[in-house]
Amino acid sequence: MKQRLEYIDIAKGLGIIFATLCHTEHWELAYYTLAFNIPIFFFCSGYTSSKKDINLTICFGRQAIKLLKPYLFFNILLLFYFHDFSLRAIFGIFYSRYCLFPFGTVTDIFPLFIVGNYPMWFLTCMVVAYLLYDLLIYYPKYQYWLIATYLVITTCATFLPILLPWSLDTAPLTAIIMFCGTQIRKYVPNIFSNRKPHILILLSFISYCVLIPFCDGINISIRNYGSSILTYFLAAICGSIVLIYVARLIQKTILGTIIKQIGNHSMTIFCIEIPFILLGKQFSNSILPDMLPLHFAVLTSFIQLTFALAGGYLFSLLLHKNKHIQKIVF
Repeated sequence: MKQRLEYIDIAKGLGIIFATLCHTEHWELAYYTLAFNIPIFFFCSGYTSSKKDINLTICFGRQAIKLLKPYLFFNILLLFYFHDFSLRAIFGIFYSRYCLFPFGTVTDIFPLFIVGNYPMWFLTCMVVAYLLYDLLIYYPKYQYWLIATYLVITTCATFLPILLPWSLDTAPLTAIIMFCGTQIRKYVPNIFSNRKPHILILLSFISYCVLIPFCDGINISIRNYGSSILTYFLAAICGSIVLIYVARLIQKTILGTIIKQIGNHSMTIFCIEIPFILLGKQFSNSILPDMLPLHFAVLTSFIQLTFALAGGYLFSLLLHKNKHIQKIVF
C-alpha cells in the first residue's frame, strides 16, 4: 500500500514545478534539474510502495487503471480543445510517444503528440514501469536477474531507429529507479528523519554536482540519457535524494504547504499544462514591454509557469469536487 508522507508530496510538487518550467519559453531555467525532475516521481513511487497482500495481476491492474483513466480523459479533452482529430493525433495517443524517431537521427522526427499532450508519455511509461517494478517486488529471488535483464534491454534499445510505444525502451530503467526508492526506504529508513543531513544525502549532493557536466541534453521522453545511461541513472538517484531532503527541510512551512498542494494535484497539472502555458505566452506578449530577448524569455517563462500551476491546480480542484467526475477521471 502507498504511505502518505508530507515531504514526499512536497518533493513531487517541486518536481512538477521544474518539469513544467522545462516546457516554457526559457527552459534553461530548469537546466540543473533535468536529470531528476522526472525520475523523482518514479523514485517517490518506489519509496512509498510496499508489497500488497494481493496477487500480482490484481495489484498491477489497479495501478494501470489509476494511470490510464486520466490518460484517456485528458487526451480526449485536448483533442477537443485543439480541434484536431487527425489520424496522427489519434495514433499518437495510442502509441504514446512524443515522436517516432529519436532527435538528431532524421530530418523529420515525425511528432505524434500534437495536441498539447506531449507530457503524457509519462503516464504510460509509469504503467510499464509499475509492471516491471512489481515483478521485482513479487519475485525477490529473481531480482538480480530481472535488473540485469532490464539493463540489457535499456542498453540495446539505444540502438533502435525508433522510439518504442509506451516507453518500452526506457521504462525498464525507470523501474530500477523505483526499486532504488524502495531499497533506500528499507535499508536507510532514517535518511530523511532529521534536518541534519544524513551522510548519504551529502554524498548524493556531491555526486550530483560532479555529474552535472555529463547531463547535458537529458530528455528521458525521447530516450536521451545525456553522456551515458550510467551517468543519467546515478544523477537521477542522487538528484532525487537531494530534492526529497530539500522537501523535508521546508516541511511544515508556508512554502512547503503551498508546494505540497501542488504535489497533491501534480497529475492534473502535468496532463493539462500545455494549454495554460500557451495562454501564459499570449498573456506575456500582451503585457510585457519591449526589452532584451533574454529578459523577455525569462519573464515569459515565469508567467507561463504561474498559469500552468494555477490553472492546473484549479482545474484539478473542480474535477475532485464532483465525486462522479472524480471517479471517471481518477
